[in-house]
Amino acid sequence: MQQTDATKPFQGARSGRVYRQRRYRGVFQRLVAWREQRLASVLLSVPHAGCNGHIVDLPCGYGRFLPLLRRRDFRVTGMDQSQAMVDLYRQDEAFRDGRDHAERADVLEPLPVGAASARRVLCVRLFQHLHHGELRIRALKTLANNRRQIVMTYYDDACLHYWTKRAVMRLKGRKVRVKMIPRRLFESEVAAAGLRVIKRVKLFPGVHAQTWVVLAPAGNE
Repeated sequence: MQQTDATKPFQGARSGRVYRQRRYRGVFQRLVAWREQRLASVLLSVPHAGCNGHIVDLPCGYGRFLPLLRRRDFRVTGMDQSQAMVDLYRQDEAFRDGRDHAERADVLEPLPVGAASARRVLCVRLFQHLHHGELRIRALKTLANNRRQIVMTYYDDACLHYWTKRAVMRLKGRKVRVKMIPRRLFESEVAAAGLRVIKRVKLFPGVHAQTWVVLAPAGNE
């Protein structure tokens, strides 16, 4: 059982640079990107008793959240399936050699030793590409290893976005490439991974499927 094609790594530096240049050019996408930065900043402020200032950014992509993480004075370990993206991440002016670290990693496998000491994870725009519950639970367990707090997104199906996406793709004769799931299903998978939801915020309530959550080990009070 594999991830969808949408999560296959970018091949080569050019593909990563093209994605960086084009992905958030439209007016609505710029609004989405601005709102994501705001929510990330708010949710990274949720207290975590085990926080030691070290965070894993996975998937790190080309470094969209790196400036925010550096402003918050995190020591950052960027990880991504794509070596091209890891290379771009290292080139970001916010990346600090000697303190920060970046390397290739797969969320469906144990993370490299560079992530071992981190007690927080930022995971944005990944879980909608994991179409099977078994994969999502495995990824959650990987992220939560060492009792990490997780700030992450998934796509909730209780929104206009769900129905419009289905309608558009049906008209085009294509399958929907992003997985939107009910809140109850997501929370059951979170529990199966030994976690609990401690905060939840919608990107644009009732309109967009993206939902931000903060997860903590189930035994933490």
